[in-house]
Amino acid sequence: MSKQKLTILSINVRTGVSQKTQRPYTIREAQCILEQTVDGLQNVVVGVINLPESLADRAAGEYLAEFALAQGNGQDAGRLVPRIVSLLPYGLPRAQPKADAKAA
Repeated sequence: MSKQKLTILSINVRTGVSQKTQRPYTIREAQCILEQTVDGLQNVVVGVINLPESLADRAAGEYLAEFALAQGNGQDAGRLVPRIVSLLPYGLPRAQPKADAKAA
């Protein structure tokens, strides 16, 4: 699996009913900037990737995304496509002062 910095700019939600199965669907398309290093060179890629149902609650922001390859569906049928398997907030968490801290 691969981990890379992913900035989600916005998430567009599409819903509908499958013509083939008549089942409802929801697709969350994240508009992203992916920053990766290839052969020691910084590479920036802009595009859209679908968020899995397990990550539906994520908002726009910077994440460390973990990817795995999976078999595609629809026009990607029979192809290996990247899928996001986890999103962790990017960067170090900031220290929060205690609520009852007194000024010295």
